[in-house]
Amino acid sequence: MDLEDLAHAHRAVAWLARGLDASDWSRATPCEEWDVAAVVRHLVIGEQAFTTALAGVPYDLPAVAAEVADMPDAVLPDVLESAGETLRDALAVAGPGEFPTGIGHLPARAVLELRTIETLTHGWDVARATGHPLDVPEEVAERALAASHRLMTLLPPDRTPFAPPQPVDDAAPAADRLAALLGRRPD
Repeated sequence: MDLEDLAHAHRAVAWLARGLDASDWSRATPCEEWDVAAVVRHLVIGEQAFTTALAGVPYDLPAVAAEVADMPDAVLPDVLESAGETLRDALAVAGPGEFPTGIGHLPARAVLELRTIETLTHGWDVARATGHPLDVPEEVAERALAASHRLMTLLPPDRTPFAPPQPVDDAAPAADRLAALLGRRPD
């Protein structure tokens, strides 16, 4: 996985968000208790928080969330796109070592993988909720799926990132298989 994979994921989700109608923002998503607007806000918060972390500064997640909470839905696509670009810029210049994140100190490579996986998974949530496609290259989703499988082996047995894996056809698109691995029901 590389910066171009993250760029593909960011572009796909930003394009998806730009195509939403006013009524789409309040649609329920596969993330219980989160509508489409909340999922997109969550992505923005993540991009902003990890950008701060890549500067070597621990982030204040409640403060970041408070900034994003009051943004009108209509500006979210622009904010999401900008936050993605800023994160990719920070990743491009991140040096060696580890950076302070809410899940411990991580190298930039791990941040890149996590943000790509998170962007694709929550992009899938938005696509599923709104009936719009998530237009991401299959090979990008395949690499995110492979990284997710690898990362899942590193988790303690009592932890899952979202929910327990769900059944999915082996021939399903990689984005569906990624969603299923992370607890969504693609069917």
